[in-house]
Amino acid sequence: MKNRLFSNILLVVVTMTVATSCKARQETEHPNPPLRVEFTQWWGDYTLLVAKEKGIFEKYGVDVEPVYYDVYPEIYPDLASGQIDGALIAVGDVINIHNTTPMKVVALNDDGGADSIVVGPEINSVQDLKGKVVGVLIGTQYELMVAEMLRSAGVSVGDITLVNVNPENALDALKSGEVQAVYTWEPHLSRAIVDGNKVIYPTKYTRLFPDTIVFSQSVVDSRPDDVRAFLKAWFQAVEYRLQHQGETRDIAAKYLGVSAEDVQPDDNQRLYTVADNKNLFNINEANSIYAITNITSDYLISIGTITQLTDPLELLDPSYLP
Repeated sequence: MKNRLFSNILLVVVTMTVATSCKARQETEHPNPPLRVEFTQWWGDYTLLVAKEKGIFEKYGVDVEPVYYDVYPEIYPDLASGQIDGALIAVGDVINIHNTTPMKVVALNDDGGADSIVVGPEINSVQDLKGKVVGVLIGTQYELMVAEMLRSAGVSVGDITLVNVNPENALDALKSGEVQAVYTWEPHLSRAIVDGNKVIYPTKYTRLFPDTIVFSQSVVDSRPDDVRAFLKAWFQAVEYRLQHQGETRDIAAKYLGVSAEDVQPDDNQRLYTVADNKNLFNINEANSIYAITNITSDYLISIGTITQLTDPLELLDPSYLP
């Protein structure tokens, strides 16, 4: 009787062990899907590619799929609809998306680089833009830079005509005469200058556009460990980039399908480290991301893009930083 009872217990234990083993194997074989994260032709975004190429994401146990966008504004609807899980975009763009789909900014990527307003050779001053057409992404924080440029020269927004132009199309818009000035960033900025155009207003006066690492609220809520792992890998890749600057061009070229010579480094851009993030997420600092979020939110309300202030404490969450 005792032997039969022992045999039955042993059978149950073995069955449970096999079932547990099968379940563990199934979970291993079917992990979370890759985090799909956007990147563009932007020097700061290439940290994503370095972390992927060097196996740093894998080291921290998170699968990441970089998703390339040739046209920046196409990111907005895809992030809002869940076609991608995360993005590397400016805080004002996050605010606009957050207005319809909850987002979480979990870190800052870079300082936004040398975004500028470029004009044709016939324009010599901001005053020369009176009666002219200026291209910018309408309804975004980038309009703020145009407004600041005009204000600096005593020109009003009513003195110009604003039209929607993607930063990637800056050179073509100037060439065709569609605009006489246009807001753009690297590498499109350098291409416009090489073609004989010039910068009339640089962002060193307004530095309001840091780039963020943002995920949808639903992704952060359902995959917090993956978000933490992503950031650990990200900032290790930042440190790697700072020590191996030339290699970034080769890696980016591979993902973009171009030669390394076609990848434009941005020496004016600052990549943010963990230490930088902790300073910028210090709510007591005058230039904190909380202050920048309030300023940007105010401006977006003033131009009618959003209707109420975004709560920085709701949007920003530094608790996932390494």
